[in-house]
Amino acid sequence: MSTPMTPAAFVARTVEWTNRTLVPDGVTIDADTPLFANGLIDSIRILRLIAWTERALDLRIPDARIRMDYFRTVRTIADTFAGSASTQGGSDAAA
Repeated sequence: MSTPMTPAAFVARTVEWTNRTLVPDGVTIDADTPLFANGLIDSIRILRLIAWTERALDLRIPDARIRMDYFRTVRTIADTFAGSASTQGGSDAAA
C-alpha cells in the first residue's frame, strides 16, 4: 500500500490531470471550476475522473458515494474523498 496523497497534493495533481486529459482544448480549470457547467465533464469523462480519483487516493469509491454533488469541483472531490483516503487506503470498505 502506498502513502496516501494529501488533499492539497490531490487537488494540484487532479487539476493538472483534468486540464491535460478531460477538458476541451483551450479550456483551463482550477480547483473551484464547476465541472458539469457547459459540458466540461460528460458521462464518459466522469467515469475517467472517478477512476483517476480511486487510483490517486488508493481507495475504492462505493457506488452509493458516486453522486454528482461529490464531483462538482476538484476541491469538492478532495473534500469528499481525500480525507478518507488515509483511513481507507486501498480497502474496498463502503463508507
